[in-house]
Amino acid sequence: MTAAALVDFLRRELAPTPGRGSATFRLTLACVIATIPILTHRIPHALVVMIVMYLVTQEDTAATLVGSVLGAIGVTVGLGAALLVWMVALDIAWLRIVCFVGFLFVGLFLKRVLVIGALGSAIGVPASLAMILPDVGPLPPESLVEFLLWLWLCVTLGLAVNLGVQLLLAHGEPLTLLQRELDTRLRLVENALREVSGARNVAPAPSAMSLDAFATAGMTRPLALLKTALLTNARARQRHEALATAITLVDRLVTDASALRLLVSSTPSAPVTESFVRVADACARTRQALERERSQTEAPAPSIPADLSAAAPRPLVDMERTLEQLSIVTRIESTNPTTKEPGRHLLLPDATTNPEYVQFAIKGALAALICYVLFVGFDYPGIYTSVITCFVVSLSTIGSSNQKGVLRFGGAAVGGVMGLVALVYAFPNVDGLGGFWLVFATGTAVAAWINFGSPRISYGGYQTGLAFYKAILQDLGPAVSATVVRDRLIGVAFGLTVFGLVEHLLWPVRAADRMHARLADVFRALAALARVASRPLDDQGDVDARRRLISQQVTDVQGFIESSKFEPGAGAADAQAVERLTADAQAVFLVLLAIARDAASAARRPDALRAATTRVDQDVAVILEGLAHRIGPGGVASASEVSGSLAAFERSIAAAHADAAGEQATGEGPLGLYRELAVAVSRLAESGGRAIPTAARSIVAG
Repeated sequence: MTAAALVDFLRRELAPTPGRGSATFRLTLACVIATIPILTHRIPHALVVMIVMYLVTQEDTAATLVGSVLGAIGVTVGLGAALLVWMVALDIAWLRIVCFVGFLFVGLFLKRVLVIGALGSAIGVPASLAMILPDVGPLPPESLVEFLLWLWLCVTLGLAVNLGVQLLLAHGEPLTLLQRELDTRLRLVENALREVSGARNVAPAPSAMSLDAFATAGMTRPLALLKTALLTNARARQRHEALATAITLVDRLVTDASALRLLVSSTPSAPVTESFVRVADACARTRQALERERSQTEAPAPSIPADLSAAAPRPLVDMERTLEQLSIVTRIESTNPTTKEPGRHLLLPDATTNPEYVQFAIKGALAALICYVLFVGFDYPGIYTSVITCFVVSLSTIGSSNQKGVLRFGGAAVGGVMGLVALVYAFPNVDGLGGFWLVFATGTAVAAWINFGSPRISYGGYQTGLAFYKAILQDLGPAVSATVVRDRLIGVAFGLTVFGLVEHLLWPVRAADRMHARLADVFRALAALARVASRPLDDQGDVDARRRLISQQVTDVQGFIESSKFEPGAGAADAQAVERLTADAQAVFLVLLAIARDAASAARRPDALRAATTRVDQDVAVILEGLAHRIGPGGVASASEVSGSLAAFERSIAAAHADAAGEQATGEGPLGLYRELAVAVSRLAESGGRAIPTAARSIVAG
């Protein structure tokens, strides 16, 4: 990255955004309030009080509440387990090392298999650090126990103060914030299309972020809001698949609109200008339809613009198809307003069967053990933060680990510089508590502003605050030594180096490769669902189990798309193609779920209609399996095989249409759902590189 590109990135990421200033104020206020009991009662380890606030504070109060409760539980369990182990292993070095590795392994494993992975970190980090504490700061047993008890008190104090401030001053329910995010993106896309078409008096979008900024940020924030909404909102759980599909589709619209502005000349032709206006109008109708969904009123499907001319730019054509997929999401949701929702689960569906989770835990534990042995062997306990670095940057792929590693070191460097400035220039020239609060609040505000940026930079804000507090809160008074800043930077760099070597040598996982493999898994799981979609199952739990598996797989693909952007050699075009396929696969998923639920609740159908729909299910499964073979490792299926399967699917749809003509004259019920399936499968095949035969369009239109 060039210097100009870096400056442009920082300018874009540090620009004001809606809610960022108020969130920064709340976090700064909470940190300042926490210094009152710290200074009054001379509570040690004030650094811990501050950093837990950064870890749990979110824009929506539900996420903050859940994070605070789970953080308190996790730290209590972790420190309690460490105290129990100390009763046996405190004076036995080799046993402490074994327990250290064991706690790391368990924490990393839970970090991957728990639905709320942060709970694994809350358990593993305190427990493993307690095992190395006798080597970092040699203390008598009584002082070590007192240290852990103070540590627990500091965590609880930080969580309690922060939660009180957030609940009093913050507002924002995750589902509402998610729908606001989607609305803002659609409005920006609409405005971009109208601006390109030459329209005047374009209504401004309610956001300080530009379309390019949203294109850069990707789906990370909406997906995080969806994850929180699933924990706290029953309606979000009922509409999980539809919301996840809408997130992917809206992100495609943002990407296409951003590319369109670069491709289109300043004076497009009249036919193309009319196409821009039609697609912009469709964006407005789609936004209104999603708004009606939010108010839980009947939401008619938005009308889709006519087929675009051959002269239309490719991104505009893709936007038209994406809007059609969004209309499918709306229609399917209005067809099935209530669904049977499975109970909540603590673990991921493949927690006990996927070997990657064990491999992931082994890599992180091995890297941390290497750092531990080396800093003890070289008698340099000041770089113990290298152990924490190995745990923190240990993520599922190389791309995501690279991203977090860069933010960790960059944030530590910025915070260290801020701390040095405070130590050398600020504190010697201020006097009293007011001067201390002024310096403290200024540094906190800078770190909090970064922390509430997009997911591409927010972790750097936490690291900035951590390094800043580590410099100025070394004791109950102002710090006088900068050694701790130096040791922290060395420890972070050392931990990143060791973990990077282990990650590349032992079971390396590239996000780009895993992205394709997991998308192939999605197609195979969809094929399995398609084979049983029209069969009225006695056990509806089978459909729910398949639903949970596919939803988790789609979530993994979306995460890999974002992580692949931080890997060298990963092409943006490849990520966009996978995102397009994922969105089309989600549309097929929604229709198959609707068919499965309709079959479970419908009365007995004629044998001819049941046989016809079964043939359609089988043909859909064959198409999906063919796509899985093409996308997965090896790519053995040819395009002609998939095209042949698509032709067989068209014939089956036509037969089902004929058999149901007398039964479903109005187009409702299974016939209407299979028409939607024809649209969704045809779009999926086209996104995979196959053209839709003319017959398919006539079937869908019929």
